[in-house]
Amino acid sequence: MSRSVRVARWLAAVIMIAYGFAKLTGSQFTVLDSEVTKPMGQVSGFWLTWYYFSGFYGTVIALVEIGGGLLLAWPRTSLIGALVLLPVVGNIILTDILFGVGALAASVAVLICLVVVIRPHARRLAEAVLLDIKSSRRTVMLRATAVVAVLAAAWGLGYWTANYNNREPTPIDGVWTVEDRGATVESDGTRLQRVFFEYNRARMAVFRFADRDAVHHFEVDSSRVRVWEEWREMGPLIYEGEIVDTRRIELQPAGGGLPIVLVRK
Repeated sequence: MSRSVRVARWLAAVIMIAYGFAKLTGSQFTVLDSEVTKPMGQVSGFWLTWYYFSGFYGTVIALVEIGGGLLLAWPRTSLIGALVLLPVVGNIILTDILFGVGALAASVAVLICLVVVIRPHARRLAEAVLLDIKSSRRTVMLRATAVVAVLAAAWGLGYWTANYNNREPTPIDGVWTVEDRGATVESDGTRLQRVFFEYNRARMAVFRFADRDAVHHFEVDSSRVRVWEEWREMGPLIYEGEIVDTRRIELQPAGGGLPIVLVRK
């Protein structure tokens, strides 16, 4: 084993073991209370990433990093360690770039070290994973046609689901604020704060109160808006109202009471 490979595997091993224990001891993936209590739209990608990587998932990542680092430390198992850590480090680099986590330099350094460890064995790996199977030209063409058909079907299904099943756009899709903060629509007197007519969930209306969300079904017919108790199942009609203009909706509770005025800001 050359000197450059020895240096690379030890450097990668030390960094990965250190980062693994950082997760187990709480140096990483610990989230501030001041961040987790913010609305999700106000939390940075960094803190969202650390929040979702915390807990059991973070422990699994830490154990893989430590285990891969230990495998790198021994020449006989160094290739296994490098192959185990390669996708882990690749994911870390993408996370650093896309969510601004900030450990990009160390991650890239480890990636280079792993490539140095793997490179002498590249031909053996290729021979091990690429099967020596020869096919006729006709078979190749049929297989290529089948692959194209699968790709087209998968794309078509995904597109249809997103745009014709999950979405059914209406002119009121978006976030609305209750203009009259005194308006109450629940028997316990809970104050309604916001209403979300969801674009990415066809006919879903989410009514946000101070302590909970209520999910309802809504439909728009010309300038009329109707809201039912249960999304998709509908149930009893609970609100009916009018779209006054692009920034104002007035809803009347079906059981009577003060109208609810929604404004889009």
